[in-house]
Amino acid sequence: EGDPQWQDVETPVAQAVGPVDVAVLNHHGYIDSQNAFFVGALRARAWIFFVWDDDHPTAGVYSRLRSTQIYPGPRDIFATNMHEENKAVTDGLDKPESQHGHVIVRVAKGGATYRIIILDDSAETYRITAVHGPYESR
Repeated sequence: EGDPQWQDVETPVAQAVGPVDVAVLNHHGYIDSQNAFFVGALRARAWIFFVWDDDHPTAGVYSRLRSTQIYPGPRDIFATNMHEENKAVTDGLDKPESQHGHVIVRVAKGGATYRIIILDDSAETYRITAVHGPYESR
């Protein structure tokens, strides 16, 4: 917000792409990403973001992802290895469905459904810690 219009690459991308089932956050969910138009145009059922900093995601981005005013309906958010500091971003909002581990999207044969699987990445066994879904594909 407040940047020159020519710096907004998300709006034209969202216009070209339209609704999706799963989306990965741009720029790790940092302050300059996921504008309201982008979030509303993609209308993802599941959002995934890769965390490596305590500002991933920022509070504004997380609020837009959870906002049913931007688009109605359920959505799940999956994060990889959130820092204790950035867990404060979710205060007062629904927590992410996953805050640690590898996030795998497994599409069923034929593509009608998909599941999101979380693996424990703290050891090389990669034990499954959660399975979400099945979700219906668009």
